[in-house]
Amino acid sequence: MTGSLKEAVAWGLRRSGLFRLHASHLARGRAVLLVYHRINDQGDPFFPALPRRDFAAHLDHVASHYRVESLEAVASWLAAGAAGPPRAALTIDDGHPDTLDVALPELDRRGLPATLFLSTGPPETGEPLWIDRTRWIVKHARARVLEAAPATGLPGGSLEGTAARLELLARLLRHLKTLGPLDVERAVAALARTLGPEGPPLPVLDWDGVRRMAAGPIRLGGHTHRHYMLSRLDDPTIEEEIATAHRLIEERTGQRVRTFAYPNGEAADYDGRAIAVLRRLGLVCAVTCRDGLARPGQDAFQLPRLYTSVPSLSLFAARLAGLGQEEAPPVEVS
Repeated sequence: MTGSLKEAVAWGLRRSGLFRLHASHLARGRAVLLVYHRINDQGDPFFPALPRRDFAAHLDHVASHYRVESLEAVASWLAAGAAGPPRAALTIDDGHPDTLDVALPELDRRGLPATLFLSTGPPETGEPLWIDRTRWIVKHARARVLEAAPATGLPGGSLEGTAARLELLARLLRHLKTLGPLDVERAVAALARTLGPEGPPLPVLDWDGVRRMAAGPIRLGGHTHRHYMLSRLDDPTIEEEIATAHRLIEERTGQRVRTFAYPNGEAADYDGRAIAVLRRLGLVCAVTCRDGLARPGQDAFQLPRLYTSVPSLSLFAARLAGLGQEEAPPVEVS
């Protein structure tokens, strides 16, 4: 089925009210856990974001079709067998300034709860995460070519034009995500020296902003301190990255951390060592970025979420209903 035909079918189903019937009676015993990142209208391809009006439309659809609860409540409902119609939870990763400026007012307006999975490095140090620093360096590079660097494994490529820069950025990020902390920091520093970027500094969310959100409908979850891929870390660093973020959130906001999201969140990005740390810390659940609906019987520390970067509200509604997609298979409790 072509993309336009899929959208036409989804539009017809949404207008007919079948999605509401599906959510109420047919899609019982599963949870819709939505994952968001940046939400703003800047239209910057180097820092892709969901437009505000799309986010607002998502919230209106979810609120009218599902019982929206905190992630902790939905996880408890799943653990108890998930009786009745499906429930939904809203989650936002990383902790960008637009979570405060854009997402919070939209959530407040509707009285909807959400979980912010916060990487605590930026509010604590004032410096952006390494991923955002890499994006900024490539966007504002004065150089017109990056030579491949075998010593760091960094790929080379053209910087002539936006398309070339975005293609190089994607390859750089893929490579950097395979590295440990020291190699990541060395590679990003080498990029900055080589490309000579010049541009306005990236704003970061500060603790005052975090506290403002924590005083409203947003609960805080852990997302490590510096957003490295946990599977690339040794055992002490895994514990340090997770525990530092939880300690800082609790010390700076007074809110206890009960949930967690794995950085990047694909199967290769975390392992049983991280799960063991989370269990020792007494968390309720952890979420991945493995795409799918959550069901009873899945490991509470490997719950899938649904991506929200779809081109129309009708296709968004179809994805939430579990139509036209392969659902993630249950992950057995180990």
